[in-house]
Amino acid sequence: MTGIAPGAFVQKSLGLNLFFLRIMKEHSFFLQAAFVPKNGNLAARADKFRHDFEELLEEAVELADGNVSRVVLDSGEIVTDKTIEAEKKTQFLSGAAFNTRLTRRETRLKFGPGDPDLARQVEKFNDRVIAETAALVDFKTEILKDMLECRLFTWNFPLLIEHIRREAQFFIAHLQRLQNGITLDPTEEIIQEKVFWDRIMAEHSLFIAHLLDPTEKNLIMTADNFARQFFGLESRAKQVKQTNSRLPDQLLDDEIRATGELRDFKSAANDMILACRIRSIIIPLLADHVLREANHFYAILTQYYNQ
Repeated sequence: MTGIAPGAFVQKSLGLNLFFLRIMKEHSFFLQAAFVPKNGNLAARADKFRHDFEELLEEAVELADGNVSRVVLDSGEIVTDKTIEAEKKTQFLSGAAFNTRLTRRETRLKFGPGDPDLARQVEKFNDRVIAETAALVDFKTEILKDMLECRLFTWNFPLLIEHIRREAQFFIAHLQRLQNGITLDPTEEIIQEKVFWDRIMAEHSLFIAHLLDPTEKNLIMTADNFARQFFGLESRAKQVKQTNSRLPDQLLDDEIRATGELRDFKSAANDMILACRIRSIIIPLLADHVLREANHFYAILTQYYNQ
C-alpha cells in the first residue's frame, strides 16, 4: 500500500466496493433472468454468483460504517430512494428473492475518514473480491462466446454482455491499483474515468432505446439523442487522452451538463417504470441500476470540478 495512507486506502476501497459489489450482484441477476429453460445450469451458476456477491456486499457494509466518504454516501450511487421499491417489484415479477434488509442497512451507513487499523483486513477483503469478480468476468466471457457462435440463446444483447464484462474488468483494475498503492495524477484519472463512463452512458442510452416498446417513440428518440451525445463526448475525451493535453474546461462543463441531464432522464424513467407508466421490457431493478451508475459518474465529475 505504498503511495496511499492506510486510512485513505480503507475509505477508497470500501467506497468502491459498496458501489461495484451491488452492481456485480445485479449483473448476476440480469444474466440469470435472461436464460431460457434449456440453460438452467447457467441460470444456477448466475444465481450462485448473485448470492456470493451479496455475501461480499454484506461484509463491505459491516466494514464501511464510519469508514466511507460523505461524497459516496450522498451521491446516490450506493442506493437510491427507489432501490428497495425496485427490488420488491423485481422480486414480484421474477420470483427471485432480494435482500431488502441489506439495502436498508446501506441507507443508514455513516461517513468517516477510514480507520487505518482496518487496512490489512480490507486488503485481504479486496483480494477475495478481485478473485470473485475475475470468475464472473470468465463466466460473462463464456456466455458471450457461445452467443456469438450461435450455441446459446439468451434475452440479453451481446453488447450488454460486453458492457457488463467491461464494468467488472474496470472494477478489478481499480482494486488492483489500490492494492498496489498506485495513485494517478488527478487529470489523468478523470480522463480515464471519463473515457470509460462516457461509453457506458452511451450504451445505457442504446439499451433503453431498444428495450422500450416501439410505441414509445418520444422516449426512444430522447434515448437515441443521449447515445449520440455521449459517444461524441467519448470521442473528445479520447483526443485529449491521445495528446496528453489538459482537460478543457468546456469539455468538463459539457460533460457535467450532459450527465446531469441523463441522470434526470433515468430518474424520471425509473419513477415511470415503477408506476407502470412506460411500455417496455425494462425490469425495475435495471432502471435503478443504470441510475446509480449515472449518479456515480456525476459524483466523480463534480468532485473533480470542485477541487
